[in-house]
Amino acid sequence: MTGTSEITAFWLCPAEPERRILSQLIGKLALRFDAPVFEPHLTIGVGPVMTKMEAAEILHALESTPLLLEMKGVEFAEEFTKTLFLKFSHSQKASELSAEIMSRARSAVGYDFDPHLSLIYHDMSRSEKEALATTIELPFRRVTFDSIQAISCRAPITKRVEVEGWRTLGERRLA
Repeated sequence: MTGTSEITAFWLCPAEPERRILSQLIGKLALRFDAPVFEPHLTIGVGPVMTKMEAAEILHALESTPLLLEMKGVEFAEEFTKTLFLKFSHSQKASELSAEIMSRARSAVGYDFDPHLSLIYHDMSRSEKEALATTIELPFRRVTFDSIQAISCRAPITKRVEVEGWRTLGERRLA
């Protein structure tokens, strides 16, 4: 695969009941559009390819409590990984955690933390995305994120097979 490389992504994962509600929505959209199913997550940082042990060391070293982020709305973009997503307000605490992860991962990757949680990865026209965005209704405006996962994946992510190839390297609850 020319132009792709292995990376480690660090995800903030929502707490219950938001995690269950978002998982169900992602599953329904995936079924409706024949798209990949994935865990609800907000990418907070990326680093080079790592072993499970290296990822676990970073996860263990992080000192953070659960983060409460405010949703701004449903948005969409041209990028495959931003087909349709929940946009969140910036948070100083989340930005600091992102910087800490990038530092601990010794990441040379230029990652611009943009708090969002994708709902579907699929090639769609702008008009399809606009119409779909108007149908998304959630029973909450704020989401608590209470765990971080380290995920092995390819970058950039541009197709379904790459999403389906994600592997979890480790997870840590925030307390």
